[in-house]
Amino acid sequence: MPSCIRIVLENLKSFEVLEHQFQHWGVTFSNAIIIEPSNPAFAVPQGIKVLMGSPQSGIIEMNFTSPVNFVSALIRSSCRTTLSAYNQNEELLAKDEMLTSNLLDSDSIIPSNTELTVNVENIHKVVFYTFDGQLIIVDLSFGF
Repeated sequence: MPSCIRIVLENLKSFEVLEHQFQHWGVTFSNAIIIEPSNPAFAVPQGIKVLMGSPQSGIIEMNFTSPVNFVSALIRSSCRTTLSAYNQNEELLAKDEMLTSNLLDSDSIIPSNTELTVNVENIHKVVFYTFDGQLIIVDLSFGF
């Protein structure tokens, strides 16, 4: 198995619920859907598919069958967002945070594709969480 895996969404259908499609890489998703954003604030180049939290807005969860050592994502969010990593006992190992919105039509000083990364051994689960808002994951990778 490669030491770094990038989740490629382009072969999946828009509005497809993402759960077990990448199980062969040892990862499953909860509360995630594939979209091609139509809102200009979340715009990405045409043909690029992203992850969005659904049905519950603003949260995406990844679970790993074998522990990983990092998870990294480029995100766009309407407000403060955290990426939290947990061990097999649901204990918080590490987190990264973006303190405010980075939407394209905002006057935020934060770049529109901000990278959030957790880099610690024994990650069994990560949760992306936007506080009372919406986020998309534009690019996602993890590794051993």
